[in-house]
Amino acid sequence: MSPLGRLRHRAERLSSFARDVAGRSGPVLVDILVAHLDCALEGARFAAAVVRGEVAAPDIDEAMRGIERRGDALRQELVGALAEAIVTPLDREDLFRLSRSIDDVLDNTRDFVREWALYAPSDASGLAGVLATLADGLGELRGAIAALIEQPDTVIASLLTAKRGANGIRRHFQAELAGLFAGELTMETLKQRELLRRLDVIGLRVGEAVGVCTDALVKRNGSYVLPSEP
Repeated sequence: MSPLGRLRHRAERLSSFARDVAGRSGPVLVDILVAHLDCALEGARFAAAVVRGEVAAPDIDEAMRGIERRGDALRQELVGALAEAIVTPLDREDLFRLSRSIDDVLDNTRDFVREWALYAPSDASGLAGVLATLADGLGELRGAIAALIEQPDTVIASLLTAKRGANGIRRHFQAELAGLFAGELTMETLKQRELLRRLDVIGLRVGEAVGVCTDALVKRNGSYVLPSEP
């Protein structure tokens, strides 16, 4: 690197340090996570539209891949921002784990949409409610992350609602599966079971994201306790 290049690099690092000391890197990291969650929400809503028959079959895969690619780009952006940040709103390892859990939600939503197109089930009634619960849980998690800096006193309430949403997906899965197995075992039953199981996995990933965020808050502040669900 030339002497001029080294000077510019030092100036950039000093500028980055000044921004971090002033607390400006936190909002940047939070904004990236919120945008990543927006992608996950978009994926859940797209999956619901697919189940309702509102998306033409030839367009399903490419549209979902576009959402997933935007999520991947945001994850890479977070990794770069973490490498440059000196002060972070939560431990950088926890921010990385949170982003990975969000990415897992997107990946499994992609798999659900792909499997839906491959299996072509004849009945979607048991899936729509699960997808609605998924979207609600992701929305609450988004609200919790968005409030980390400006409204920290509202974070735990949003996390608790998101946790209930993730648990609600499991309850939906169990109820729908029990209904399926109460009837005759057919190929349609197996299709529905596989799709429901995929949604259950997505719910588990949402629950992991909530857990990562809660653990991070406890480590950073020592005063956050997520209440048990009644």
